[in-house]
Amino acid sequence: MKINSSYFLLLLISVFTACSDSDNISPDENSGGPSSNSYWPLKIGNQWDLVNTEDNTDKMDYFVHKTLVHDGKTYFQFKPIGIEDDDLTYGFREENGIFYDLHGVMSHNGITISAGTLISMNLNLNVGQVWKDEITLDVTGVSSGTVKHINEGKILDKVDNVTINGKNYKDIIKTETKKTIINSISSYTTVITYETWLSKGIGIIFEKTTYAESDQVSYGLVNYALK
Repeated sequence: MKINSSYFLLLLISVFTACSDSDNISPDENSGGPSSNSYWPLKIGNQWDLVNTEDNTDKMDYFVHKTLVHDGKTYFQFKPIGIEDDDLTYGFREENGIFYDLHGVMSHNGITISAGTLISMNLNLNVGQVWKDEITLDVTGVSSGTVKHINEGKILDKVDNVTINGKNYKDIIKTETKKTIINSISSYTTVITYETWLSKGIGIIFEKTTYAESDQVSYGLVNYALK
């Protein structure tokens, strides 16, 4: 999902602008973060290469390039595209089938946004079951207010196998996460919905992102490499 670079870049823009007036893997070798049975194995060096389902020249990569620690827990960060990674403090981690987003402390031009975490995906539910989580981050400095994040998700389907770009993947969970950002300073609300397909022991194989409930873009996996 790019729950991360695109999502957090949007957060940076919405807040600060307003305030400024290979398939060669072995299950035994793949730690997969918490376990080799993860539906999205998180480890530095792991990479998933996807292409637009309607334009194969449009590519999107998920590359785990570093970790961050927050409240004693380790979060993984996907390398952002076109952004200095030192400016981003987001992270992503799994704990027993539940994935969490980290919104780390961000400071820019005299404005600071506090840190917080919330659920990004819950794979432990049955098909059709829903979940919800939310946090409110404080904005302080030359301007003050809040940024509220609301994540709502559900399991869309669980299937034995699916074919993406000519390759067959097994043990699939299809999940949806609707992310809402409410900025009290600009009175601006942003909604992004992610449909993500995950294959056990491999990770993301398909993603559809819907912006403002209308514009959509989809990507499918073409290659991956797990360390």
